[in-house]
Amino acid sequence: MRRWIGAGITAAVLGMAGEAAALLAPHYYEDARRTAPEVIVIAVAAVAPPPAPFGDCAVSGAVRRVERGGLYGLGQSVTIAVPCSRPGAHPPIGGTIWRTPDTLATPFGRAYLDAAGTLILSQYEPLAALPGDRD
Repeated sequence: MRRWIGAGITAAVLGMAGEAAALLAPHYYEDARRTAPEVIVIAVAAVAPPPAPFGDCAVSGAVRRVERGGLYGLGQSVTIAVPCSRPGAHPPIGGTIWRTPDTLATPFGRAYLDAAGTLILSQYEPLAALPGDRD
């Protein structure tokens, strides 16, 4: 009987931990955004999903704002690899923030990039409007 109770408690704890284990502590993502050498806002033109159930979506567009850094210029064409998964896919648990292609297909997006132009810790923010624009 004790063995069954112990197994039940272990299963319940592991079940709860699975959800929490899907992401890093928030401060890691905050640090990534705060220290990213390149931060750009793009006007999204296309989102190409990965051929597999999960992988990187190719988010393409033109730079509309340079918020930090000097690697990009206004109007420059860019393609950013953003982690994404198709609906129903089961990507691995870890620090990656997986988004669906539909959630990436917004008019604009903000990308936090390293000095080589690679996304840092999945820090891509889909945006419905260009920041600072008034309706």
